[in-house]
Amino acid sequence: MGMLLVVTGVLLLGRILKLLGMFADKGVEWGIMLTMLMAILPYFLVLTVPMAFFFAMQSMVLKLYANSEMDALRAAGLSYVRIFRSLFVVAVVLWLGLTFTAMQWMPQGQKAFQGLLVAVQKMKPAPGFEPLRFSQDLEDFTVYVSGTDDEGVFQGFMLEDRRSQVPVVYMAESAKLDRVGSELRFTLFHGTRLEGEAGDLRSLSFDRYQIAMNLNDLGLLKVPEWRSRVFEMQAGELWKLVQTTHRPDAVAEWHRRILMPTSILVLMLFCLPLSHTSKRSGKTGAYIAGVGLILLTYNFQIILHQQVLGGSVPWWFMWAGQGVSLLLAAWLFYRVSSGKSNSPLAMGAYMRSLFWRRK
Repeated sequence: MGMLLVVTGVLLLGRILKLLGMFADKGVEWGIMLTMLMAILPYFLVLTVPMAFFFAMQSMVLKLYANSEMDALRAAGLSYVRIFRSLFVVAVVLWLGLTFTAMQWMPQGQKAFQGLLVAVQKMKPAPGFEPLRFSQDLEDFTVYVSGTDDEGVFQGFMLEDRRSQVPVVYMAESAKLDRVGSELRFTLFHGTRLEGEAGDLRSLSFDRYQIAMNLNDLGLLKVPEWRSRVFEMQAGELWKLVQTTHRPDAVAEWHRRILMPTSILVLMLFCLPLSHTSKRSGKTGAYIAGVGLILLTYNFQIILHQQVLGGSVPWWFMWAGQGVSLLLAAWLFYRVSSGKSNSPLAMGAYMRSLFWRRK
């Protein structure tokens, strides 16, 4: 859990830094950023849970080696498969949970995040009203002001509210406009509220009256409505599209959702070979190798996904790439468990010897 908080926090921080400038310029309520981050969290978890599990397992294995506990377990006749049996079970459970997340929660979050992002980017600034002119910048509202004093208070203010079937008109000597969170608030001073028309006209005199308007209702922050793109579709909808159209983007997205969670199985098998170091070599080299492995694994997946997305290669290339990674990890795990390799450097030397032997 500690590793998960660290890795996910790093990715979220990067996304926050990208959003900060836009939110500051638009003056959007910061709660909307929190909503966007919560929406994108399922996608981040599909990426970060395998990383966090790998680093946590690697830290544990390195500590067992450093304290000679691994040597004691091995001397007692326990195999690496037996020692890591509980971790294998946890990895499978996490893999199933991540598969469900990738199929169900991730597209929902992606759709919500993208919708809010576009809404914030296209958000209109707070309205301004020219004196002696009827303004309809706000949906369902018409505003008229005679002028503005030095403090920005409107003089000779009139507001027509058309949100309900019964028209409402406010007339006041002065009015002040404030923006509070996701609301615009008009505070009216010394005026009259007129509701209805003809024989049903009702009036109310006031010294101070406040009208609150939600930004979504005003059209200042409007989440667009579009047909779901492939990365925002639910599993059933996406599968139907794959079966009926065989579009490359839908096919690539379907297989990407299935393959992304399997990274936890690949990284789990790579953990032992990369952490199998001597006590005097330290942990730095193993951690650097782990970071390099994660970068290589995810970039390899991205490249294959882009190739399938562009129609350059068939969909099974994605499975072949992940299969090769899984077989390589299983082979290295077997070599270490058989005592044929003692460290990442030894494995590197072995790979070089195979290469030069073939040449």
